[in-house]
Amino acid sequence: MLTRTAREESGMLAKKDIPPEYREWNKRWGAPYGFHVDHSQVSLQRFSAKNPERYGPFGFQPTSHTRTMEYPWAYFTADPQPGMRVLDVGGWLSGFQVVLAKQGCKVVNVDPSEDEKWSVGVEKTNDAHAEIHGWFTSMFDVDVTLVSERLQDADFEANSFDRIFSLSVLEHVDQDEAELMVDTMCHLLAPGGLIVLSIDLFLDVKPFGLLDKNAWGRNTDVHALLSRNNLTVECGDPAELCGFPEFDPQRIADRIDEFFPSWNYPVLSQFVTLRKPLG
Repeated sequence: MLTRTAREESGMLAKKDIPPEYREWNKRWGAPYGFHVDHSQVSLQRFSAKNPERYGPFGFQPTSHTRTMEYPWAYFTADPQPGMRVLDVGGWLSGFQVVLAKQGCKVVNVDPSEDEKWSVGVEKTNDAHAEIHGWFTSMFDVDVTLVSERLQDADFEANSFDRIFSLSVLEHVDQDEAELMVDTMCHLLAPGGLIVLSIDLFLDVKPFGLLDKNAWGRNTDVHALLSRNNLTVECGDPAELCGFPEFDPQRIADRIDEFFPSWNYPVLSQFVTLRKPLG
C-alpha cells in the first residue's frame, strides 16, 4: 500500500533554479564533474595523472549534468549524520560515497560493476573494480565497504540501514529488476529510515518519444516501484512521476522551461523519498 504526505505536493521533477546551498555544496566538493584543473584529462584517465586527488572525489566517474541537482538534493534531503548506516546502490566511483563517509556515516557501496567501465586508462585485472575502488577511497582517506554484487544478491541483514541512496540507477535496468531492487531496499531499511531515489526521465523514450529505450536505459514506471511496499512517500508529486495516473507527458512537455535538463542529452530528474514506519 502506498501512502502519501502533504510534502509530496512540492513537485519533484528537478527545477531549473538551483538553490544557493546546492551551489555552495557543489563548489565545496567539486560536484558533479570534479574540480577544474589546468590541462585536465578525461575522467577515467585521471587515475594515472599526477596528483590525481586535485580533481576531488567527483572527478573520476563520467556523469550527467543533471547530477548538479541530484547530489546536493540527495544530501540535504537525507540529512546524513555521524554514525548512520548508509547504503549507496550503484555508487561505482561517485564522490557521493566519499562525502557521506566524510560526514561520519558507515557507508556501503553495492555495485556489481562491469568490465567495460575500466577500458580507459586502467589496466584490467580479475578484480579491477575492487582494486580501483580501494585506491579511490584511500586517496580521499575514507572507509567505504564495496560489495561487488547486485543489491538483491548481496547478503545484508533486514532493517540494517538508516539511509539508502539510489541515484540515477534504476533507469539502467528493466522494470522487473527495478521493482525487485526497490523491494530489497525496503527490506533492508531500518524503521524510521529513508530511501532517497533519483530516476532519470528520458524525453526521447516513451511516453515522450518513439523509443522503448535508449543507450542509457528506459523510462521506469515509478508508480509500480512505489506501490508494492508500505512506505510513506515524503516527497514526490504524482503529476511529475512517470507511471502515476496523474502524470501527463504533454503537460510536462508544456512546462519544460521550468525544469533542469541535462545540457548534453534530453533527460530530466525525478526525485522521490520513502520513509519506513517506526511501528
